[in-house]
Amino acid sequence: MLTGTLVLARNPSLKLAAIMLALAMFFAAQIANGEQTVQFHHGKKVRAGEYIIKLRDPLMPTKRISAKGTTDFMSRAHSRHHMRLMNSFSGLNIHQMKIDDSQLKTVEQTMNEIKADNAEVEYIEPNYIVEKASTGDSVSAQAYTLNQVLSFIGSGYGVTTAAIQATNTWPILQTGAASAVVAVIDTGIDFSHPSLSQSIWVNPGEVVNGVDDDHNGYIDDTRGWNFVSNNNNPQDDEGHGTHVSGIVVGVGNNIFQTPSQATKIKIMPLKFLDSSGSGATSDAIKAIYYASNNGAQVMNNSWGGGSYSQALVQAIAYSYTKDLVFVAAAGNAANNNDNSPSYPASYDVPNIISVAATDDTDILAGFSNYGKGSVAVASPGVSILSTWPGGVFAYLSGTSMASPFVAGVAALMKYQVPQTNNYQLKSQLIGAVDQKANLSTTIYTSGRINVLSAVNATMNAPYSSYKPSYTVSADRGVASSVTTGGGCGMVSNITKEQDILRQVVVTLGLIMVPFFIVVAVRTRKSNPANKRKFDRYAMNSEMKLKIGDQELVGAVKTISLGGSEINTEALLKNGSVINMTISSPDGREKIEVQGHIVWSESQKRYGVAFDNASDAVKSRIANWQHALSKV
Repeated sequence: MLTGTLVLARNPSLKLAAIMLALAMFFAAQIANGEQTVQFHHGKKVRAGEYIIKLRDPLMPTKRISAKGTTDFMSRAHSRHHMRLMNSFSGLNIHQMKIDDSQLKTVEQTMNEIKADNAEVEYIEPNYIVEKASTGDSVSAQAYTLNQVLSFIGSGYGVTTAAIQATNTWPILQTGAASAVVAVIDTGIDFSHPSLSQSIWVNPGEVVNGVDDDHNGYIDDTRGWNFVSNNNNPQDDEGHGTHVSGIVVGVGNNIFQTPSQATKIKIMPLKFLDSSGSGATSDAIKAIYYASNNGAQVMNNSWGGGSYSQALVQAIAYSYTKDLVFVAAAGNAANNNDNSPSYPASYDVPNIISVAATDDTDILAGFSNYGKGSVAVASPGVSILSTWPGGVFAYLSGTSMASPFVAGVAALMKYQVPQTNNYQLKSQLIGAVDQKANLSTTIYTSGRINVLSAVNATMNAPYSSYKPSYTVSADRGVASSVTTGGGCGMVSNITKEQDILRQVVVTLGLIMVPFFIVVAVRTRKSNPANKRKFDRYAMNSEMKLKIGDQELVGAVKTISLGGSEINTEALLKNGSVINMTISSPDGREKIEVQGHIVWSESQKRYGVAFDNASDAVKSRIANWQHALSKV
């Protein structure tokens, strides 16, 4: 950043000239240094004057805008708002635009003016700045040569001393299969590092000849792309991406062995974070689309920041349809992500695996974010030894280091059983963790990853092509306030640290246009605990509720703030007792359970508590639900 002192003249005209000259010098210095000016929106840093805009047909909002409509909007945006086009995702009608520096206003004012003046705008959001998710120690990382490393790790795994069973997995892996590809969306990679040189993805459809041979929009992208400088050289100029890449590769083979081995995991380096470790949401989106369209199977995302971005969610949702697993660092603010979401880890797209950090004794790291309802698994993230630019190695800590372990596990699972889709793979991975009592209140699965168990799980699982559909919600607030699953519209887990009656509680989600409303079943009127907690409003509508192969039909006669009341006299013959058949998402398993209605004070809603359900049954149902939830 440019620093200095501005001395103002007493003469007003000279004073103005001095200010203008100082500002000109400041912006010139920023440009010369390759830096971007910033603004703030709700306390979050954004690229000054940059916005991401999605267009729609103004007369028929559910339809795509026409080419003429897009052209008309661009012309109007330029003439009225001094905006120019920077980049387009034309297939999605999403455009990155920038206001002339001389016309900068507050972020809120600009967005309000654009929306008010242009009916074509479905949404407009600032271009948020995101950053690497490390604890800040990378800037002062001490480098070690290979000989130094071998002198203090001996013949052990070396990357971590946590018992993740990586080396025990290697002998069971098949040989000769195509390598799994992990897109490391980060600061780039040191291509010449001896431990990584054999692990770099090579684009089979491209050669260096100044031509876009594979017609993917990128010229000579033989080994990934640099979205910061917009060229084909994603060389690491910070260190973070190289360290992350070594962890991913190290899950599948010994990165401290010489000469370097041909690996079962290849890294697709996609640089969008600059030399300071920060980058724009727009560039992250470009990297996600690149990975989704060019053969990656897993993405590692050891970065975060900014507010909720609909454009970023759409990009991740696209990766879900392209069968990628999206692994994301939970964050390093020691926050509960259930209450204070950290993006992208906290988005509700079904292929996201949010990862917390533990130390080598499986204790949650003091810096790590967590969340019983939002963080899927834990993984080693304290004092992790991995590759560092210049052919050396370094210890770093952070959820940035925890995430690539999970990405590496997912890659080995994909390598071993390529036909496993991303939804099934996620379910298998999170169901194969090592349970840890000290994680029971902070991590959804209460567990730390186990490489061997995860690979065995995918090898032994019956094949299933099932994966639920996912649609990005236009109103994330309504959806997320109803269920932790937000967006899937299916049964989702709401069990908290103090479980109601020490049983598994499940909410029954039901869409009632135009709002999402939690279905609250009215039961024994004589029991004060089950009486209505909110004022009622009259309505009269038939409601059908299907659970497994059973369908309940009843008249909804009242609706309350926070939930609706079903007239249960027509529904239930045994007071508050319900017999349910719950099917697994793929339909292969069914469980018969009996439950009764309970009121969740913490959730302010009714739910069904299972009576006398064994721990095994609860665990199976929890895993099914978790696969449909946002973690």
